[in-house]
Amino acid sequence: MEYRKKIIVGSRESPLAIAQVDIFFKSLKNLLGERFFYKLEQKFFKTSGDKFLEKKISTIGNKGLFTKEIDEAQLNFKIDIGVHSLKDLPTKLPKGLIIGAVLKRDTPNDLIITREKVKLKDLKKNSVVGTSSIRRAVQIKKLRPDLELKEIRGNVGTRINKLKNGEFDAIILAHAGLKRLKIKEHFEKIEIKKMIPSPGQGVIAIVIRKNDNLSVLLEKLNDQKTLIESKCERIFLSALDGSCKTPIGALARLEVTPKSKILFHYMAASMDGKKFIKDKTYFEIDNYCKMSFDLGKKIKKML
Repeated sequence: MEYRKKIIVGSRESPLAIAQVDIFFKSLKNLLGERFFYKLEQKFFKTSGDKFLEKKISTIGNKGLFTKEIDEAQLNFKIDIGVHSLKDLPTKLPKGLIIGAVLKRDTPNDLIITREKVKLKDLKKNSVVGTSSIRRAVQIKKLRPDLELKEIRGNVGTRINKLKNGEFDAIILAHAGLKRLKIKEHFEKIEIKKMIPSPGQGVIAIVIRKNDNLSVLLEKLNDQKTLIESKCERIFLSALDGSCKTPIGALARLEVTPKSKILFHYMAASMDGKKFIKDKTYFEIDNYCKMSFDLGKKIKKML
């Protein structure tokens, strides 16, 4: 590691992605303190998911939609590190890439912002709710079948502007995104029991090339609780063969007690929402990988 003077970091070019790179830089500098002597360089990419804003996410690809161009830059040695929202990463990364670290998880919940500053339960019948996530759409329909759901694309600021301009009566976003962007809006945080988040939601993932000696440094950035929880969620997702086309939610919460265990919230549904499964269970800490995978396979057969 000592010979490397510069680290080139790549991410999407959205304000949220840039904010997440800044969080990563601060984490790295806090870790190394006075031993931090690297020059950090940033490169931003417009991914496939950023280019086709007129189309529904479910119709234009899979989970690699927001990472492909960054992955290619890494594999071609144009950048050293990719900074991503973990929920955007496919369960199988391109050959030659690995997750080098996950930072401490921020709030995993979804939230709703309404134009009239009312709660979800108080929205008028036939109110138009914007979301690009079929996971959110399916769960909202279970809570409020009288609402109209409409696709919304663009970054967080763009979506809030569309709400204020009257295109929507409400929009659903990830709580962590608003926090990282320091956006002050009146919102309602949706309880986990009402809306289970996407696997990995609220987690920043640091991707590196396999066998890159940066791994030694980045391992020290790992938040161990987040690492276990996100691994549990992504194993469940992989067992279900989940993609942007599949409504899947998962949230693992490590409960540290004399006999540590994982509380696991999960949901999965068919595309039309007619088959809908939502529940919670506990996994043994020593066997959570197998238990989450087996649960995913069981749910897959039920859909």
